Amino acid sequence: MNKAPERIILGSGYIHLAVFNKGMTIPDPQTFCTDENRYSYIKNGASLEYTNEVQNVQDDMGKVKKTVITSEEVKLKAGLMTLIGDTIEKLCDTARVSVSTDGKYRTTKIGGVANRKGAKYVICFHHVDPDDGDIWVMIVGQNQAGFTLQFAPSDATVVDAEFTALPNLDDEGTLVDYVEEIKDVAITHSVTQTLSNVTSNFSGDSVDDEEPLEVVLTADSGYTIGEVTVTMGGTDISSTAWDSTVSKVTIASVTGDVVITASAS
Repeated sequence: MNKAPERIILGSGYIHLAVFNKGMTIPDPQTFCTDENRYSYIKNGASLEYTNEVQNVQDDMGKVKKTVITSEEVKLKAGLMTLIGDTIEKLCDTARVSVSTDGKYRTTKIGGVANRKGAKYVICFHHVDPDDGDIWVMIVGQNQAGFTLQFAPSDATVVDAEFTALPNLDDEGTLVDYVEEIKDVAITHSVTQTLSNVTSNFSGDSVDDEEPLEVVLTADSGYTIGEVTVTMGGTDISSTAWDSTVSKVTIASVTGDVVITASAS
């Protein structure tokens, strides 16, 4: 596996949100973060916070000690700058939104424990970086911290949302998916040749992904090449890759590690 280059994270991004229904398949963040799912434009960036609690167990004499994680918590925070009642409804589980019959007024009713919906949401922060590649931070959760609407005379109203992650991303109890785009990293595949009384005109040990590969095999003086086996990505492709009439291995597009095994007698 190729190692991605180190990066400097600089800049903000967008936050996207959709209702989570029990049993639904969580989409990949790359396909989820669309204009249709954009929740709000944000100000002052976003933050992902992971905390845990550990328990230390030690014998009376201090000879042995074991540490285990007993609980974890993930919070995704962002300052929401573009607000309507529908935005507030996702922050408050007891909020209800309605529009007047003439379409002139939107009313958001907040409060009343009996009105709680128990709603959960798929939430993804998309950090945009055209140079080093984008980053996506995805959770399933809900805002459990309340909110404050502040109307200031000299600045835009920003609501600090604090979404707490719930273990609904998969069956493993995962709380957050942190996905990085890897840009401009060459993918190569190894070429291994196991030859007995045979020489090859290919002296390298790798080939770039989806590039062609041609290898001419020549038997040592007085020898004749027998069986030749060619595998790619663990699959035997000898019947299409090996041409005994010209003693050549030809692969039009390499998509996995190649192993060539040949012997002559």
